[in-house]
Amino acid sequence: MKFRFPLSDVVIEISGERREVKTPLFSDGLYTIGLNEFSMDVPGTGWFYSCDGSFVSINPAPGADKESVELYLNGSVLGALLHQRGIMPLHGSSFRYNGEVVMICGDAGAGKSSVTALFCQRGAEFVTDDVSPVILRNGKPFILSLSSSIKLRKDVLDLLGASASSLQPAGAGTEKYHLPVQTGGRKEYSPGRIYIITPHDGPQAEIEEITGHEKFEAVRNEIYRPEYLQGMPGNDRLFFKTVLEICNNAGVFRVKRPPGITAPRLAERVAGHIDNTGTGEG
Repeated sequence: MKFRFPLSDVVIEISGERREVKTPLFSDGLYTIGLNEFSMDVPGTGWFYSCDGSFVSINPAPGADKESVELYLNGSVLGALLHQRGIMPLHGSSFRYNGEVVMICGDAGAGKSSVTALFCQRGAEFVTDDVSPVILRNGKPFILSLSSSIKLRKDVLDLLGASASSLQPAGAGTEKYHLPVQTGGRKEYSPGRIYIITPHDGPQAEIEEITGHEKFEAVRNEIYRPEYLQGMPGNDRLFFKTVLEICNNAGVFRVKRPPGITAPRLAERVAGHIDNTGTGEG
């Protein structure tokens, strides 16, 4: 069984046995984590194990479909592998627009992928979807380009003129599909802006810059699967420095999204903000 997965140097095995974390430092009933090991039990889907940032073992549950296994493999397991490699993943989708690399962050359902897809439709260069891994290179932060598709709901696909019937489902219960997207061919991008989408009760979308200590906390709060750090405390100092350098090199903005605003209107609002305040660098 071959899985859709962005890290080509990772060995993935299908096993009839469950590999266990030998020396766990953290466990919450779903995840069990040691310094270089990770396991996850997803009832109805399977048992997942990873170690050293380079190996994955999957013990699928009886009757589990490939798409559901891939969903967790490309989410929590990918996050564990990145943490094991000392690469800080942020919960955001990224693209390059008007000369700047933009990351859209927020909770599940905030509109990260939808906004990214709409920008790409208008000519933005796609970087990655849902998880944006950040490394430090000579003290500067860079986003790694991993994804070759964006996970989208049918209503967003309709807006883009794409048919869900011809696309691979992203997993049972998600109601999303993989939309293939052409990447720019580069492997690393210097972030210029981060927009964090938050719920808002007002009548229209608002965008405000986040500064000072709150800026640092806002970026740190977007670390993907932050609970993994409880089992891999050696990453605390590295991730602290990575967040700090992101704050030193990128603008961070809060996007207040009211419940009535559509994804196209939200994308237009963000595009207008970039057009009016952009540097054209990156």
